[in-house]
Amino acid sequence: MTHDPEFDTLLLSLACLPSASPSAERDARIRNRCHAALARQQIARARTSRSKAVVARVVDVALTAVLCAYAAVALLQAFRLARVL
Repeated sequence: MTHDPEFDTLLLSLACLPSASPSAERDARIRNRCHAALARQQIARARTSRSKAVVARVVDVALTAVLCAYAAVALLQAFRLARVL
């Protein structure tokens, strides 16, 4: 380590750095960016949940139709067997 700070490049570079004091403008800019990112995430989640809800409804209707058809065929077979006996 040198005793002469004029020739120490690291100390000169550190002296040129801006102060680390808080800035209201910077805080507002960061807050706005965070709120915008959260809003984008919320919109994406809503869009995804809507599409998942539509798919879930279609699957429910399809399964219900299959089960109703199966029950109808089972009932027809039961009536047919009842007539034979």
